[in-house]
Amino acid sequence: MNQFNDEAKQKVIEEILKDLPASTDIEVQLPSECRAYKLEDPDMPVTIRPMTFEDEKSLVSAKKDQDPINLLLQRCVTNLNIQDLLQMDKLYLLMKLREISYGDDYKTLLVCPHCKAELPSTIRLSQLNVNPVPDDFTDPVSVTLPQLKKVIKIRLPRVRDEKMMASLENPLDQIWRFVIEIDGHTDKSVIAAVIPKLPIKDTRTIINALKLEYGVDTKIKLECTKCGGVSVQDLPIDANFFNVN
Repeated sequence: MNQFNDEAKQKVIEEILKDLPASTDIEVQLPSECRAYKLEDPDMPVTIRPMTFEDEKSLVSAKKDQDPINLLLQRCVTNLNIQDLLQMDKLYLLMKLREISYGDDYKTLLVCPHCKAELPSTIRLSQLNVNPVPDDFTDPVSVTLPQLKKVIKIRLPRVRDEKMMASLENPLDQIWRFVIEIDGHTDKSVIAAVIPKLPIKDTRTIINALKLEYGVDTKIKLECTKCGGVSVQDLPIDANFFNVN
């Protein structure tokens, strides 16, 4: 039998939760410095809050057509559209969300490539190096193709491009989608016809322009305690990243 009416129950709930911090949102400085976004409120910063139990449930209850990580960021990040995020900013926000929700230490298992030993490791997330964009950073990016000798403009991939790229059999066949201008021409049919005819050196120049080396450096130096071998590995970011035992 319910011993409270709605008003009394609400007072009890408020009393139980009264010692929670009034605001848990923290301001974040994205690697892109928000230069590529239109903020919902230009006078306010981008903020992120720690995950709640309801947020954690959303990871497993997401619909098939929803990316659970993007959904999680949408719930916890304010003042920008998650679909607009550049990949370097998405990765930074994931690291920050994990850090403020579960703590700075991320325990994972790394495998030595030399002796195949499995090594329990603890990564201090706040100590990962973050490379901000340079002062001349812009999106789209302008580059000169070394062999064609033409200037092209390339838009950087956003979160909204993930589904399209994941569904393609060969994503490299679709790099023309990120080229918005070649030698002053913006017609997509022209761009799509030109890209396959480019020499490999020019194609690689476009691909490299899409892979900006800014944001969180997730390279981890591993010194094996079994064989003494040294290796550099990518920090494992998988379904267990937001699971804490």
